[in-house]
Amino acid sequence: MDSMKVVDNLKMEASQNVKGKKQKAKKLYLVAAILVLLGAVGSIFSVAEYQTYNAQYHKDVSLAQEGIQHLRTGVTLLEALPRSPLDSQAVDKAKHEFAFASTFFVHLDTDLQSLPGISMSIPTYGPRLRAAMHVLPLAIEVSQMGVVACNTLNLLISRLHDPFNTQQNGLTMADLTVLNRNFRQIKVTLSLVIDQVNHLQPSDLQIDPRLSKIVATFHKDLPMLQTWLSVAERLLPIAPTLLGIGTPTNFLIEVLDSTELRPGGGFIGNYGIATLSGGRLTAAHITDVDLLDRPFESAGGQITFPAAYTWFDIAPTWSLRDSNLDADFPTAARYGELTYRREGGNVPIQGVIAITPALIQKALNITGPINVPEYHETVTAQNLIALIHYHQLGPAGEGSETTPSPDGHSSLRKRFTAWLADHFLARVRQLPSSALGKFLELMVSSMHSKDLQIYFNSSVAESVLQSYNLGAAIRSPQGDSLFVVDANISANKANSFIINTIDDQVTIDAHGNATHRTTISYAWTVEGQNYGDPLYRDYSRVYVPPGSILRMQTGWEPRGTSQAFGREIWAGFFTLTFGQTRTISLVWTVPEAAKKGLNGWHYQYLIQRQPGTLWTLNLQVTLPPCAVRTNTWSWLVSSDRRTATLTQSLKEDTSLGVLYTC
Repeated sequence: MDSMKVVDNLKMEASQNVKGKKQKAKKLYLVAAILVLLGAVGSIFSVAEYQTYNAQYHKDVSLAQEGIQHLRTGVTLLEALPRSPLDSQAVDKAKHEFAFASTFFVHLDTDLQSLPGISMSIPTYGPRLRAAMHVLPLAIEVSQMGVVACNTLNLLISRLHDPFNTQQNGLTMADLTVLNRNFRQIKVTLSLVIDQVNHLQPSDLQIDPRLSKIVATFHKDLPMLQTWLSVAERLLPIAPTLLGIGTPTNFLIEVLDSTELRPGGGFIGNYGIATLSGGRLTAAHITDVDLLDRPFESAGGQITFPAAYTWFDIAPTWSLRDSNLDADFPTAARYGELTYRREGGNVPIQGVIAITPALIQKALNITGPINVPEYHETVTAQNLIALIHYHQLGPAGEGSETTPSPDGHSSLRKRFTAWLADHFLARVRQLPSSALGKFLELMVSSMHSKDLQIYFNSSVAESVLQSYNLGAAIRSPQGDSLFVVDANISANKANSFIINTIDDQVTIDAHGNATHRTTISYAWTVEGQNYGDPLYRDYSRVYVPPGSILRMQTGWEPRGTSQAFGREIWAGFFTLTFGQTRTISLVWTVPEAAKKGLNGWHYQYLIQRQPGTLWTLNLQVTLPPCAVRTNTWSWLVSSDRRTATLTQSLKEDTSLGVLYTC
């Protein structure tokens, strides 16, 4: 009996050992499967070899696939947002996608962390598990950062989706506290993501061929993301002042008449005050600038022209209407504020906004025609300028510019313009939110074209504008540049009938010196109602790099040289009548305009656009005989190895460039 019992015990022990080994083997297979299939977070793994594994494995694979899909969907929704920046539904969907992704990734991370330490020693799959441990936290952080970003966007959209509706609530100081907190959280999370990416090893990226591309894209986009966060950090403290949060904020509005050109974009025929409260436009009304200027002058007020503007000879005293005699908008805006206060303007303002007729015409293409029942007129983009001039200066002119209209809207002469502005703003307030996205796009493009010019008294906000070349300042870049600025000093409306052309042939020698043969043409060949002096008088200034050498000038009366805004300035005067063409020819050299670097020569040329103008640019750049062109940009077309050309309308500042070896 004892021997039989011993045998039975041995059999039982052997059976238990076999069973234990099977369970252990099954557990190891399960660990390896989870390591391979869940650790990569984004990798697509083959499941054919693991069909026999248990339900836990299939559950985690499903979680990984769902999490990845939700993350990708959330990112895709946010990437499409610039096309419809006020689409709150898209932001809500993206937020839910990021939240789902975060939930799945956290669950996966918990599963991976629960695996026994021996899992790291499994051949092949151990290294993948270690890589997964590095990659998975990135997915979690990115998902959670996406949720916070969507919360921030939702708050802004809910407060600003209808910025012209005075009945809605705008941003509050409490909202600003939330925005500050969210931005700090995003910044902290981004720092964690950067740290995690920087600690990734090459072996971590080999678990999925897409990881290297994703990390490379992250490094490429990181500077832009950090820049935007930095901008937000700089602007949030001054947001109450800029947007009227807590206390309303006022901006001086200048409505320019580009048919009577001034360096800043046109004669300031009307002005007004725009009031923001919580980021919403709560009030805006324009009136005749003469109702400010003329009473001041009639009372004996006198403002002496600054020395730089003594060439302006059509007014005895300086005033708001002619305060923009510089094409550098920050300078013109500060002078605009100064003259406004000197002439009795008593509304505290935080900056200046100037708009040209081109911006209003493009806005009318969004709103559609505007009815002005007080005058039985319908205004479109096509007849805007003609109707304004007709009611101000033509047979329909109602009277003096110094006499207020009975309704208090403006002067008798410009009452039509004031009513048009009121009806236009009323139409904008009725537009659906989908149209407001078009308005936002128009505002951004108009800042690039300088049909919308903005100046902030806040040095922080103004520096942000300038850093993105959105402040309409005279720029002083390295390399070559040209800026032609005209001023109509004949008090007429001729500029809309003058065709402007710049032909510039640039030849670069073996030492990098660029010689220009520039022809600037003005052709008054378009028929139209001028409303003023039949003789067009123009004071023109040409801004070029410092050290430029003017070798020849014809076609104008030279009015001297000077320096300002980091540029050399050549000035001249000419006249023009209907049917004539005036051509100014300049031959000038920019020493060392092209720079030699490790990879060859680099020539960059910035041509700036004066607001309120439309130039046709014909440019030809010829490289030295030894040159072989390697690259061009900004629509330059190469006809051979030495020559590049460009013909287009100069709608905004345009930077051109050529790379070549020699």
